[in-house]
Amino acid sequence: RASSSLVSRAMSSTAGSTAAKDAGANCGKVNESSTTAMEYKQQHPRQLRRLPRVDAGPSAAEQAVSNILYNTPIAPKLQTERHILDCLAQDEPGVLSRVTGVMAARGFNIDTLVASKTEVPGLSRMTLVLKGPAIVMEQAKKQLEDLVPIWAVLDYSHTRIIERESLLVKVSIVTPEDIEMGGTLSDRAFLDSQDRLSALRQYADLFKGEILDVAQNTAVVSLNAKGDRIDAFLKLVRPFGILEAVRSGIMAMPRSGDVTMFESEQSAPQ
Repeated sequence: RASSSLVSRAMSSTAGSTAAKDAGANCGKVNESSTTAMEYKQQHPRQLRRLPRVDAGPSAAEQAVSNILYNTPIAPKLQTERHILDCLAQDEPGVLSRVTGVMAARGFNIDTLVASKTEVPGLSRMTLVLKGPAIVMEQAKKQLEDLVPIWAVLDYSHTRIIERESLLVKVSIVTPEDIEMGGTLSDRAFLDSQDRLSALRQYADLFKGEILDVAQNTAVVSLNAKGDRIDAFLKLVRPFGILEAVRSGIMAMPRSGDVTMFESEQSAPQ
């Protein structure tokens, strides 16, 4: 037992001396190195870990702006300018063909044309809507005024005006599946057609139109409004099924209170 305890003490002292030598060797390496604490920090900068990002989702303002941008249509690029001309002419044969001939010679495509008599006997009025360069339009206006039957040409392109178009559209209030043999409708199909007629009447009321004729399968709606409102109404009733549609051109008249052409010439400097 005494010999074994002596052996264990000798082994522990040997291990302690070995550990001390290793520690001394390591301390010697650190002391012999020329790297100081500041240089070590500069060569090994501390990199902070990024905190995990909590995505709270888009705010109400960002969501609103995104919805507005998504639902806003892209504005079309207008290559040519729209012009509205009103021609006061004598009510005689061949005047309309001469006016359209002048525009065709200048390369203008007439979008709409309305010609009719006025309250003055022998005087007619023609309203033309066309697109083209402004310089060429001035030349066409002068050429129109040189025509013998033309009294005057009024340019409403940059004037505060009231413009209206008229529309007559015949819409189907039944589906092809509802029509049975012999053109009759079942009770259920008749009730469905009344629902469609009620929806069509609501659309007409929203656009200040009216239903002029109602049949078993169709209905005719009349509308008098601006051109863009007529386009919007036709888009709404297209799912019903448009059987026929006829629309007039633009009828224009200047608003009251504007300075007349003669007053502007008198107030202008000589």
